[in-house]
Amino acid sequence: MRRWLPVAALVCAAAACDNPREVAAPTRPAYLTSQSSLFDAALSAALATAGPTTSLEVIVNYDETATTRDAVTSALLDLGAGVVQFRNFELLAALATPAQVNAMAAVPGVQGIYLNRPLTYYGHPGSGLWLLHESVPTIRADAVQASGVTGKGMGIAILDSGIDGLYNPDVHYPDHTIQNIKVIFNLSDVVTFKGPTPKPLKQGADLFVENLPNSETSVGHGTHVAGITAALGTASGGYYKGVAPGANVVGIGTGDILFIFWALAGFDYILDHQQVYNIKVVNNSWGTSGAFDPKDPINKASKKVHDKGVTVVFAAGNDGPDQNTLNPYSVAPWVIGVAAGCKLVSPDPTNSAIHCADQTGQNRPAWLADFSSRGVPGDPMYHPDITAPGVHIVSTRASTGTVLNALDANHDFDLTSSCAISTANEPYYTCASGTSMATPHVVGVVALMQQAAGGKLSPDQVAAAIVNTARPLPGYATWEVGAGYLDALAAVNAVKR
Repeated sequence: MRRWLPVAALVCAAAACDNPREVAAPTRPAYLTSQSSLFDAALSAALATAGPTTSLEVIVNYDETATTRDAVTSALLDLGAGVVQFRNFELLAALATPAQVNAMAAVPGVQGIYLNRPLTYYGHPGSGLWLLHESVPTIRADAVQASGVTGKGMGIAILDSGIDGLYNPDVHYPDHTIQNIKVIFNLSDVVTFKGPTPKPLKQGADLFVENLPNSETSVGHGTHVAGITAALGTASGGYYKGVAPGANVVGIGTGDILFIFWALAGFDYILDHQQVYNIKVVNNSWGTSGAFDPKDPINKASKKVHDKGVTVVFAAGNDGPDQNTLNPYSVAPWVIGVAAGCKLVSPDPTNSAIHCADQTGQNRPAWLADFSSRGVPGDPMYHPDITAPGVHIVSTRASTGTVLNALDANHDFDLTSSCAISTANEPYYTCASGTSMATPHVVGVVALMQQAAGGKLSPDQVAAAIVNTARPLPGYATWEVGAGYLDALAAVNAVKR
C-alpha cells in the first residue's frame, strides 16, 4: 500500500525576482463542460445513487466578478439549502438535497459544485533509512542554524491531524506551538437555513476551538510533521532537532480524517490570523488524486493564500513510481510541490535500500523514493518542484497518535535498522516515510529563508530561490524530481539581506 492513511477508504533567488511562475493552461476536465457540467466527478457519482431526501455536503465555487457572496448565499437559501460562508474565499459550503444541488447549477455566477469528500495524509511506516538528525544536515539546514538563522519569529502553520503540544516538549504548547486549534463541527452541524428568525451565518474559521495543548486525537501524523519543521530537540538533548527550531508553530487540527470543507476552514483561519502569528508558510502533507482543476475549491483557496503572501507547500503524493500520479493540489503553479528523496550518496552505505531502489531498470543512484509520485514527461506543469528527505524520518511522537505509533512500533525498536530509536528517546519519537515527511523539510527551510531576508519574501521569491539553488540529481528528469534536491544553505544565502 502506497498511502499510509487511505482516509477515502474510511469514508470514512536568485530569488530577488518576484515574477510569478508561468501558469500552463490545463485541459478542463470533461465533467466540467456540460450542465450538470458544473459538478465534479465525485458529486456526479453521489447524485447517481442518492435518494431524493439524501443530504449532500457540497462546496460551491462562484465567480466573484459576476456575482457576490451575499447574492449566491441568498439564492442557495431560497432553494432550501443550508449554507456556511468563508470569510476569505469566493466559496460557499452547503447542505442540500439532490434536487437543490441540481438547481444550484442555474444560479448566476456559479462556476462549479464539488462534493465535500475526504482527502489523504501522505505518510506511511516501514524500515528506516533516515534519522531527523541525518536529514537536517543532508539539506544543510544545520549549517544555517549554526550561522544563527533558526526561523526565529517566523510563523509556520501545520494544517494536519493536530499537534500534541501537551506531551511532547519538542513542540510544546504554548511557548513553541504558540496556537493550537481543532475543528469541532461537521458542516451539517453548523449550516444556516432560511427561516423567519434565521441563525447568523457561520464562517469557516468559526468552526474551531482554540488554545488546546493537544489537538491530536489518534493519528499522530500532524505531530510528526510539526517536529520535522521545527522540533526543539528538547526530549533528545538536541539530537532530533527540526529544520527551523526557532520558528513559531501554529497547529490547525482537523482530526483523523481531513475533508475538503475542513481544509478550507483551516485556510480561512490562516488568513484571519496571518498577521497575529506572522504566518509565512503553510504545510500541507495531504491531497487527493485526479487531474488538476484550477476551479477546485482547494486550488482556489491555496491561490488566495499565496496571493496574500503565505507560501503554500504541498506533498507530491505517494502513488509512484508510475507517471502522472501527482497529487493535483501540488501541481498548482502557485504552490511548491515536494517529492520524497533518499540518501544523496551512491551506493547507500546503510544496507537499507527499502523504498529507494531505482524502478526504471536504468540502475540510477537511489536518490528518489519508489513511492514518490511522478509527473508527466515533457509537460510544463505536471512535475514536482523540489525533492527533500522523505524516507524514514524520525520525528516527534504524539501520546495520542495511536495509529502512527502502532504501525511504526516494530521498526522503531529494531536495532538492526538505521532508523532505530534508543530506549531513552523512544517515548518521544517515532519513524515514518512519505512525501508527508519531505514536505515539512521544505516548510522549515522557508522559515529559515524568511528570517534571513527579514520576513520580506513573497511566495514567488521563496519558490524561485528554492528551485534555483537546488542540487541537481543527474540521471533524473524534472517530471520525477523537479529542480533537484533541497539545499537550505544555498537557498538562505540567495535571499540573505
